[in-house]
Amino acid sequence: MSDEPFVFADESEESSTTTAEAWEILIVDDDQDVHDATIFALKDIVILDRKLQFSHAHSAEEAINYLKHHSQTAVILLDAVMETDQAGLEAVRIIREELQMEDVRIILRTGQPGHVPELETITRYDINDYKTKSELTRSKLLTTITTAIRSWEQLRRVQNSRIGLEKIVEASNQFIAARGLHTFAEGVISQMAGLFNLEPEGIVCASGILPGEEGPVFTKDGDGELYVIAAAGNYSSMINKNVVSLNDSRIVDSIRTSIDRQTTILGPDSLTVFFRENSGRVYATYIASPKPLKQVDQYLLEVFCTNISLCASNIELVNRLKSQAWEDQVLHIPNMTALMEEIDRRSAGPCKEEELLLFVDIASFSQINDLLGHDYGDEILRSLVNKLKELFQNRIYISRISADLFGLVGSREIFTGEVLEELKTMEIETSEGTRNLTLSIGVTRLCKKDLPASSHLHNAFFSLKKAKERGDVIYYNEDIGKQIREQIQTLHDLREALYSEQIFLAYQPQAEMEDNDIYSLEALLRWRKPDGTMIPPDRFIPLAEQSGLIVKLGEWVLKQALTDLKEIHEAGYPDMKMAVNVSVIQLQHPDYIRVLDQIIEESGIPPGQLELEITESVSILSLEHVLKLLGEIRDRGISIAIDDFGTGYSSLSTIDRWPVNRIKIDKSFIQTMDQHGGRIVDMVIPLGEQLSMKILAEGVETEEQLEKLKDLHCSEIQGFLLSKPLPLKELLLWLKERVGK
Repeated sequence: MSDEPFVFADESEESSTTTAEAWEILIVDDDQDVHDATIFALKDIVILDRKLQFSHAHSAEEAINYLKHHSQTAVILLDAVMETDQAGLEAVRIIREELQMEDVRIILRTGQPGHVPELETITRYDINDYKTKSELTRSKLLTTITTAIRSWEQLRRVQNSRIGLEKIVEASNQFIAARGLHTFAEGVISQMAGLFNLEPEGIVCASGILPGEEGPVFTKDGDGELYVIAAAGNYSSMINKNVVSLNDSRIVDSIRTSIDRQTTILGPDSLTVFFRENSGRVYATYIASPKPLKQVDQYLLEVFCTNISLCASNIELVNRLKSQAWEDQVLHIPNMTALMEEIDRRSAGPCKEEELLLFVDIASFSQINDLLGHDYGDEILRSLVNKLKELFQNRIYISRISADLFGLVGSREIFTGEVLEELKTMEIETSEGTRNLTLSIGVTRLCKKDLPASSHLHNAFFSLKKAKERGDVIYYNEDIGKQIREQIQTLHDLREALYSEQIFLAYQPQAEMEDNDIYSLEALLRWRKPDGTMIPPDRFIPLAEQSGLIVKLGEWVLKQALTDLKEIHEAGYPDMKMAVNVSVIQLQHPDYIRVLDQIIEESGIPPGQLELEITESVSILSLEHVLKLLGEIRDRGISIAIDDFGTGYSSLSTIDRWPVNRIKIDKSFIQTMDQHGGRIVDMVIPLGEQLSMKILAEGVETEEQLEKLKDLHCSEIQGFLLSKPLPLKELLLWLKERVGK
């Protein structure tokens, strides 16, 4: 079957009435890669015996200026979003209204599936097709271009031969603006009647869904999903009924034949027009004609079908855009846009009973996706939605905000404390069996009439954030809002600090216990605001990790630490090593090893003089992934230390497999050596000896602690007893004085 949206049974190619040697195609997009990809996909293509000639514009303004002087442009491939979100649609308005270019075919493209153009603009200004760039494969792009060129050529061919052409072009806008299939079909009937000077009595429009690219719509016994969607006169009572109910074999057989063959049927006393739109919906319109159509009328009919086909697609497009605008495409429940409308609607009326907005999030959902795949992740989401619907019996409003985040709206009577406790753990059924989900729940009250929906969403998000931290259902209050806003402001300031020299490094020496020689320095991140205020690392580093900023921050730390190490070497300490902390977020980044290699190469520092300190939280990654990653680091000659040992998740059953050089005992155990911390220290030091690992004690502050560590044969120390963390210049003075001693 042809990929064309319509086919004529006795169609023959004729030479063009225009004199151009190539079809003129204008590509309008602010991304040069899109221009190149389009040319590559369509190069050397011949359509209707002509090659394609491409022109280029990189903005809406540039396109308009070009079209003012090139009226022969047949097709415009137009980016929906360029210099502004509305640039593409505004260009369509200018092309249609100000330039009066009604025949040029416009194919609107977008790289942002979630970006929905203004429906009113689409319906007003005759956009012929709308595609996301990802769905425009070479074959689909060629089909779309072919259809558009055919339409443009036919419009040009007959524009001076019959005044009825104006009705057709005008009809395009009417059909696009039509709401619903029946209104569209009625428009087809009235336009056909006016076009061919016929009474609408003998016109019937039927529609169905094409089941596939092969095989008829009807089965042999005559049953099929083909219904009358519009009719006039004696047949008007048959609307919404199967075509077999017409009791007129001429009409039924002609419509069946047209649909089955997917062609327009020209008979001696009738005409049955076939057209379809891209979703698979097909149309057949039967017209009783007392005399055969003239050739010029056949040309006109061809043009009419082209426009009707494109208009039918645009009606499907409008419905699809509405669906994308208001419905989640995976779970088929309301999305965030719909939720905001629902909140505004409920807030507009009197507050009869207190209503709540819940944000519900699935714990560790990203790990489920990573380990078991997105298809299984989607299955879990569907099962959860079904469970919620079953639990609340349609008494609440359920929407999807993002990946695993849901918004639930209902009365306080429904969301009782007992119910919310039940929601914290949900048992669902999947193809892999029963699974228990842990849910985090943040709640905010909606009976605040002065707040827009966006503010309620923010409040629910703030409470959810706290719920994740505390492991409990959290209701929003002003204190939570203040705290979260402070965190957001801190994160914003941190981004600016990274590029304004507020961030710097301080270095704390590490010494060997046996001879007290300084062999290495740990690079510690510090933040001093312009007013001199120091922001503690435990306040901003967790925020950087949560936001992903730690990746960029970590790159800066490594680069700066190695730059400073080179200066330390040149100052007379060529054997000094550098220890740099690495977050598990950095290790998860796919480019981490590549960036590590690049920074080391640019620094000129031998890899053997670098040590990376990782925390036990790296255990949240799969063991095989950890071993592979750490092995790649060790293969480069870089040392690896486990920082804050004893406070995290590492398992003694696997620690001996980790390619680690050093274990650092957390300072909390050193400072409580006289209490329970002493047992940890007693255990870890022999463990390190058994595994051939160095043991470094952090946070050593007193001579008493030092003597105890010596008795236990701890190999290395770090802490205020040696030195506090020092900026580079102070560190160099300290090293000089120490050597002088």
